Amino acid sequence: GPFGFPTYQTPLSRIFKHHEMSYHLYADDSQIYLCFDPSEGMIAKQRLEKCISDVSAWMHENHLKLNHSKTEYIIIGSKNNLSKITNISDIKVGNENVSCSTSVKNIGALFDAQLTMADQVSATCRSCYIYIRNIGKIRPYLSQSATEKLVHAFISSRLDYNNALLYGLPVTLLGKLQKVQNCAARVVTRTPKRAHITPVLHSLHWLPVTARIKYKILLLTFKCIQGTAPAYLCKLVELYTPRRSLRSSTDQHILVRGTPPKSKYGERSFEKCAPFLWNNLPLDIRCTAKVEAFKSKLKTFLFKEHFE
Repeated sequence: GPFGFPTYQTPLSRIFKHHEMSYHLYADDSQIYLCFDPSEGMIAKQRLEKCISDVSAWMHENHLKLNHSKTEYIIIGSKNNLSKITNISDIKVGNENVSCSTSVKNIGALFDAQLTMADQVSATCRSCYIYIRNIGKIRPYLSQSATEKLVHAFISSRLDYNNALLYGLPVTLLGKLQKVQNCAARVVTRTPKRAHITPVLHSLHWLPVTARIKYKILLLTFKCIQGTAPAYLCKLVELYTPRRSLRSSTDQHILVRGTPPKSKYGERSFEKCAPFLWNNLPLDIRCTAKVEAFKSKLKTFLFKEHFE
């Protein structure tokens, strides 16, 4: 069952640690990964295959099967580093070879080799437009309130799913998602195609896509500070504690900002963007203790920031 299975596969973590692999387990979705220099690609491949071989042997002994057809393998890095990696286009899983993928699905999100998230944005837009078209066909028979509920259920939920991964993306990519939201707003309010959309979003009290991304990250940050978020996220944020008492009240409830990242990927990581966004919030929002009050204040702040 769903509660017993994670306990049943606990020994897998010991195998991963024995091979010095990082890992993430989510139900029956097991992921292992490691960092390596482009010049050490073959060594990394051998380590990975040895780990998979031991995992396969353990699963065979415990009446489980490692399905190579559902196994995905990807190398993630910058364009320059990927060009230096050769001769590791596939890995051995059991008796089969699994080819390197250009993009893989990770808990519903599509990761490409350079983490541009372009595939994820395209897939989200594609699915949203299908629902917008279907809702548009029955719009004459629906009230505005009912249409808005449908849009939130089938479109807003998709725009918000995994949207914390989209922080720091180019405007061209985020603009595609914003066009989806604009189109949904026109369907709800029956606004003509050429009419200005900003007043429509304001009247519906919808946060733009970029604001919704900030909202998701800041809510996760709040839960990390309160200790209600997953442990692997909580350890990424740290409250700043001054060595002596300070007169300035603005230095209260701020997070420690680490060293500046050396790459564009580092700026998008939760560890870096969370303190940056949190420290820019007003003091009264940072000092809020209840999650519902925090969500209300945060939405009001982001709404004013983007519209007023």
